[in-house]
Amino acid sequence: MNITEIVADIKAKSDARGEPIESVYFIACGGSLAGIYAGKYLLERESKKFRVAEYNAKQFVLTTPKAFNKNCIAVCCTLRGTPEVEEAIKLCKETGAYTIAICGEGNQPITQYADYVIRFKTVADVNTPMLETNITQSLWFSFEMLHQFEDYEYYDDAMQAFDFLENMAGKIRRYVNRGRAQEFAEMNKDEEVIYVMAGAPALGVGYAFSLCSLMETQWIHSPFVNAAEYFHGSFETLDKNLSVLQLISDGRSREEDLRAERFLKKFGKKISILDAKELFIDEIKDTVKEYFNHVVLDVALREYITRLAIIRKHPKEVRRYMWKMEY
Repeated sequence: MNITEIVADIKAKSDARGEPIESVYFIACGGSLAGIYAGKYLLERESKKFRVAEYNAKQFVLTTPKAFNKNCIAVCCTLRGTPEVEEAIKLCKETGAYTIAICGEGNQPITQYADYVIRFKTVADVNTPMLETNITQSLWFSFEMLHQFEDYEYYDDAMQAFDFLENMAGKIRRYVNRGRAQEFAEMNKDEEVIYVMAGAPALGVGYAFSLCSLMETQWIHSPFVNAAEYFHGSFETLDKNLSVLQLISDGRSREEDLRAERFLKKFGKKISILDAKELFIDEIKDTVKEYFNHVVLDVALREYITRLAIIRKHPKEVRRYMWKMEY
């Protein structure tokens, strides 16, 4: 089944038993959790029917919401077969919820508990088609939920945007590789601390760059800051020596990003700005482009971390602990 068929099947089953879907839970860990934030953000903002939540898989198991029941959909994501996600989807299956596994090839432990399986490929590989990443798969799922359960008026605009993504990705890579990515790498090659800041639609991609790219693959300390929270504490750390990467989204929360940008430029020096408007997002219709900020920024940031890893002579594949021992 493809995603359209999966959502249609869930709707048919819930209609047949006369028990409507109440909630949708997005469950994963680390980069996968960050990746499916795109779908969570869309559904949370646009749905009039569903409660929507996102959980770290282990926290979901340990602190399962009492509202979670058989009338919920659990979207569980892992590329390699994370044990915590396996534990979470098993719990969801035992509860009777509709279970969807967004996962890489294999992963028998998670797929055995899934009612539906959606395969994706890692975005770390630039050859991965845009529609085969967990980011776009989660977005497509949420657009389908809105369309089939709520007759979402901008569904066709969203489907048109998906058609544009492959071409846009190529244009974004060419644009940032004409100097922007290298400039970021050279500015930050010796930094021990790099803050990453993003606003509402880009929280997932900003968190992923901080957690997975800078901390995991480069061992650089990287606090992540929500732009809307910046002036409630963390702006006190800004000085001329602090490196900050700010992601600016195009959408309803843009002014909050621009407010933070003005402050960064006034009092900081090592400031890198990556604006979705530079990345051809205006080619997507205004009705839905807010929900594609995550996608376009992620394409650019893949090039940023590649250049940084090269200039630091620290390959992205190197780990101290991950995959090397039990922990």
